[in-house]
Amino acid sequence: MRLGYNRRAAKKANGKGVPGRGPQYPHPKNMQLCYKQGAEEGKMSADPFTVELQMYMEMKGFPHKVHILNPEASKGLPEWFRKNNWDGILPMTKYDKEQYKLGSAETMMALEKKFKVPLMSHGGMGAGRFRGKTVKNLTLSLLKSVRPYDSTNPDWVDLLAEFRQLDEYLVGCHNKEGDYLKAKRFSLWDLRMVPALYSLVAVANYFKPGFAIPDEVSRLRSYCNHAFEDPIFKKYCPSVRQIVRYFEPKLNVRIMLEDSVV
Repeated sequence: MRLGYNRRAAKKANGKGVPGRGPQYPHPKNMQLCYKQGAEEGKMSADPFTVELQMYMEMKGFPHKVHILNPEASKGLPEWFRKNNWDGILPMTKYDKEQYKLGSAETMMALEKKFKVPLMSHGGMGAGRFRGKTVKNLTLSLLKSVRPYDSTNPDWVDLLAEFRQLDEYLVGCHNKEGDYLKAKRFSLWDLRMVPALYSLVAVANYFKPGFAIPDEVSRLRSYCNHAFEDPIFKKYCPSVRQIVRYFEPKLNVRIMLEDSVV
C-alpha cells in the first residue's frame, strides 16, 4: 500500500498531478527560499550551494516563493530573515510558519527527513562521509595557490586524495544503491557533489593552466562526463563565464575571457 502511494506521489511530483492544485502529497506550507543575486527566475546561478538546492526543489516538486537578496546591502530583506539569520547565510529557507533552515545542505536534510515523498536516495553506502563543501573549499585553496598541480602543492595533494576516495565510493556503488550511472537519477549525494565538481572542472584552467582529473580515477571521470549532461543539472548549470566571474572576487583577480567563452 505504501509503495503504491510513493509511486503515485512520484508521478505527481513530475508534473502529473491534478493541474492547478499543486502536489497531492505532504509538502512544506508557505515555503519561501532566499537566494543570492544571480539566481533570478530564468537565470543560472554560479553559486554551487544555490544550484544544488534549485535541483532539489525541482526534483521534489515543492511549491515555493523565491526571494533574491543581497544581505550586505541590508535593503529589501524580509523581517523574518533579519531576525533568524544574523550572518546573512544563503540560501535560507522558511516554511511551515516558524521553520528556518540556513544553507542548502541543512535545508535538504531537514525537508527530506520530514517530507519523504517523492522518495530520494541518500546515495550509496558510505555517502555520508563526503560533503560537496570539501571539494568547494579545496577548489578555492587550490586556485589561490601559485604552485602547479603536482606533488609540490599541498592543496593538489589533498584534492587528489579526495578524488581517490570519491572514485572508491563510486566503484563501491556500481550496480547498487546510489549508482547514478545505473539509476540515471540524482541522489542527495549527487546534488551536493555535481555542482562542486563542475565548478572546478569548468574553470580551473582559466585561473591556472594544467588542471585535469587524473586518469587513475577513471570512475570519477566517467561519472562527471555523464552527470554533467543530466537534464536537471543542465537546466540549472551556470555558464563558464558566470563561474569565472563568481571566483574572481574570491581570488582577487580579473580574467580576460575571449568572446567565444560563454
